[in-house]
Amino acid sequence: DGRVRRRGETASAAGSDDALEGSARCREARKLAADLRIKAARQPRESRRQMLLAARITDAIVEGEARSGRPRDLEGVVATPMQKHFHMETHSARAVPAEGLDLVITASTQDAALTQSVVASVLGRSSANIDVVARRAGGAFGGKLTLHLPAATATAIVAARRGVPARYHADRRDDMKMTGGREACRAAYRVGFDAATGKLSSYAVDFMLDGGCATVDSVGDLSMAVAWSDNCYNSGAGGHEATGRVLQTTAPRNSSMRSPGVLQSHLVREVAINRIAHACGRHVLDVQEENFYQAGDRTPYSSRPLGSDAFNWTLPELWATQRPKLLARLADAEAFNATNAFRKRGAYAMPTKYIMALSGWKIPALINIYADGSVRVLHGGCEIGQGIHTKVAAVVAYVLDCDLDVVSVGATSTEKTPNSSCTGGSGTSESSCNAARLAAEILRERLAPFRAGCADVADGTHGAGWADACAAAVSASVHLSATGWNDVQGNPDDADDPDYAIYGVAVAEVEIDCLSGEIEISSVDVLMDEGSSLNTDVDVGQLEGGLVMALGWLLTEDCVVDATGAQSGDGTWDYKPFGAQDVPLELNVSMLANTPNPSPLAVLGSKASGEPPMQLAAGVYFAIRAAVAAFRSDVGETSWFDLALPATPEAIRDACGCADAQLTLGS
Repeated sequence: DGRVRRRGETASAAGSDDALEGSARCREARKLAADLRIKAARQPRESRRQMLLAARITDAIVEGEARSGRPRDLEGVVATPMQKHFHMETHSARAVPAEGLDLVITASTQDAALTQSVVASVLGRSSANIDVVARRAGGAFGGKLTLHLPAATATAIVAARRGVPARYHADRRDDMKMTGGREACRAAYRVGFDAATGKLSSYAVDFMLDGGCATVDSVGDLSMAVAWSDNCYNSGAGGHEATGRVLQTTAPRNSSMRSPGVLQSHLVREVAINRIAHACGRHVLDVQEENFYQAGDRTPYSSRPLGSDAFNWTLPELWATQRPKLLARLADAEAFNATNAFRKRGAYAMPTKYIMALSGWKIPALINIYADGSVRVLHGGCEIGQGIHTKVAAVVAYVLDCDLDVVSVGATSTEKTPNSSCTGGSGTSESSCNAARLAAEILRERLAPFRAGCADVADGTHGAGWADACAAAVSASVHLSATGWNDVQGNPDDADDPDYAIYGVAVAEVEIDCLSGEIEISSVDVLMDEGSSLNTDVDVGQLEGGLVMALGWLLTEDCVVDATGAQSGDGTWDYKPFGAQDVPLELNVSMLANTPNPSPLAVLGSKASGEPPMQLAAGVYFAIRAAVAAFRSDVGETSWFDLALPATPEAIRDACGCADAQLTLGS
């Protein structure tokens, strides 16, 4: 029927970009949705576009009648907006002719191997002639998986035809005009539940994503929306069903964006939980706790029970820690709201369960050790601001038992570390670390006889002993270069079966001005289970950055595409990324201590950190909704209401029922 129920099932594909579809290196589609294809809707393109535009401003809730006694059904539609990647460095590339047919391309990319393959295809040369180098990219967030290819291929064509270096760096406005972003989404859900307790008996959701003029990138995003759609909640005996489709429209080509599909999916799930709480007359906290998974439960998309020896379930511990903070903030909000008519506060606790399957990352690594003890590491991951080089260097130093100061990480290069998977999905850092670990273990064994004969200096550092051992090994003709290849296998019957999950709970408190709709995010308190962090500074930065980026999607960033494909804004005058003055007044981020990841595939007990925290930002959205509900309650309005996304001041004021005509000064 043209719908995707989970990754691995087969549907048909249409509307994809021919060059990428035919490329064996289109690994974003391969990694996230192997054997998955999306059928474009059979309506004409314009009618599909109008359908999505209409869905974007629709958030109607339709109540179903009680079937018999306590059981009840509710239906609803949630529309989420498009979000631009807005990486600090716009799309850029530089191509330099080398000897013969060789070409060196320095690209701001997340996928050097894909860039190499596409450029080689465009020029009619072999991949061996093309060396794609990526020292670092100034941000990417999924926007440089495939959307950077026009920049790379254009410079390559000029350099190849003219025989001179060529460089391209997009202006911000051009960059925004030529690319899409996170897909606008319309999700229709249906829940069955007990009318007294709010306990779920069934959950069904159907996603419709705007893929833009080419849908290949949105295939994986839809598959993730489906496979992550349960979040932390048990859907009940009636079962869990998630379906979806990607539409080909006149919009610019959209692409995966940090936590693709999952950000929308978890928000819809939480809207349903709130809707149930409202229908039952219970506090949403009680309904959340009524429906949380319990240890031993199996989720719809995992063969491993939660809380097993190899798949931990730490949400109860996180929730127990955060619950008292929520209760205190709820009490403060209630007291404040009782004495303030036009300013209201709200508080909310948002949970997340972010699953990871590590078999999709095929990453190479190369380590060279020199006679003076210096160590050079190269790997297939791309540094895009996530601290991947820092983690890789630390793991290599740990395995070799040498000082971190002697380890350096070189630029990613397809000539030195070929055939790598793309950098994305939050798993590249740990996968690159694992590839480097495997190479380092080989070198550690080769150096072992020499380390035994070269004692370290008395203060416990590894300086003299390490350098002497390396020099002795080179003198003895020991080969001090080794490669590692990360190709882990979890469930041999299902490559998408999760190997572990990251858990988190955020408690948010906001204060709104009900007349103007202005928001003040008073505090956000995040607690995450990140296993044994490979680098706490890097991971805390990832948690903070992911949360703030998601807040922009929820509150300020709005890009409307009309029926002709034109976007509403091509710069910061119209498009408003979250800024320094928008972040929470108090932002606390911490990680659960002494909880190494028990998965046998975990790298030194670690977990991914780039995308898992983003879903927690929804706590701010629901806290705003609670504040609006408090204002509406004061005037006797207790019915369910819609709070549009993004929740701009205009949307908040509309939800409060404050029209311009009502804002008059008395005589």
